[in-house]
Amino acid sequence: MKDLEKIVLENINSMRDEIVKFHQQIVQIPSENPPSKYKEVAKFTENKMKELGLKTQIKRNNVIGELDNREGKTLIFNGHYDTVEAFKKWTKDPFGGEIIDGKIYGRGASDDKSCVTAEIFAIKALLDANINLNGKLILTAVGDEETGGLRGAEYLLSEGLVKGDACLLGDSPPDYPFGYTGGTMYITFTIKGKQAHGLGFPDLPAPYRNEHSGINTIQRMVKIMNFLLELNKEFLKKETKYPLSDGWCSSVSSINLAEIHGGNKITTVPDKCYLHCSVNTIPEQDIESVKKRILDFVEDFKRQDPDLDISIQMPISMEPFTVDDTTDFAKAVKKATMGVFKEERDFRLFMPSTDAHWFQERNIETILVGSSRVDNKIHSSDEFVYIEDLINTTKIFALTALNYLK
Repeated sequence: MKDLEKIVLENINSMRDEIVKFHQQIVQIPSENPPSKYKEVAKFTENKMKELGLKTQIKRNNVIGELDNREGKTLIFNGHYDTVEAFKKWTKDPFGGEIIDGKIYGRGASDDKSCVTAEIFAIKALLDANINLNGKLILTAVGDEETGGLRGAEYLLSEGLVKGDACLLGDSPPDYPFGYTGGTMYITFTIKGKQAHGLGFPDLPAPYRNEHSGINTIQRMVKIMNFLLELNKEFLKKETKYPLSDGWCSSVSSINLAEIHGGNKITTVPDKCYLHCSVNTIPEQDIESVKKRILDFVEDFKRQDPDLDISIQMPISMEPFTVDDTTDFAKAVKKATMGVFKEERDFRLFMPSTDAHWFQERNIETILVGSSRVDNKIHSSDEFVYIEDLINTTKIFALTALNYLK
């Protein structure tokens, strides 16, 4: 191991208690999405960046910190501090930051405040070692990731507030670098019909209906759902060739029927129905072809049923991504993981959607690292992060910057 790498790793080991304390504090600040109240956590994060001497700004409660030593490549660190709601059934305080058996408990302890903590202390380790980086390092701590990232990472990029050559994005399982991501699409189907008395004027075919008969939106949505379930069966026939993190997610594409609303009374024909669903695809299957299958089905449905009044919204549609493992950045990340784990570890596939797509779409080479193990109960009660994973993630951030901006 080179002397500089050794110094950086020793710095992180020596600040272990400081890292843990900061992480407890950031977990103790609620930043649930919804209601998307991020001012306190944004200010807390910015203050720490300022303490390190970074040039900072807050835009729509997204924090940007810059370390600009000289001209050269620009590396972005990204993590998100918004979390899902705390929900119920916790046996610990969801905003307590309690430490038990080498774990820090709390909502966002793993997903994804651990990576916000890691990127900040990675910079501190480099600064404490008096290392001059050849280029610019940008830290971003954003909100809105849990609802798609439109007001977070996407906003910063679309407004030109953040630009770079490469991005190390913290939001994945630990132990490996993740260079392959699945495709993602969010869909909302809205069907409008005609309300009527469900016993006197139900939705029936001719000759059993008249001008007073209802138009049942739930019945029509069932056909949409049946189509999606059949499409899901097709997805089971093709597995990805890319290696996954053990136990974390499926090796096939999938559709999640996530939320449905419709109707208001047992004796009334429902005149509105909404279905929200998400699609995740393996890298071998593009999102655009799935979108076409769905839209073609809906158009055919319209031809068969002249009473069908349906609209479709697809606010997020992201194609899969695979990294070129021969680039300088890819080599820098792999070298960093070797420095931490003392062995070479190949890139793996992470299927769940993250903010990585926003960077990839702008040709910013993006690789994921993180600390969210399958047993960390993310998006569930009693979420936690292993302190050892938090420390290792910090080391990977630091060594990647050292290797890439040397």
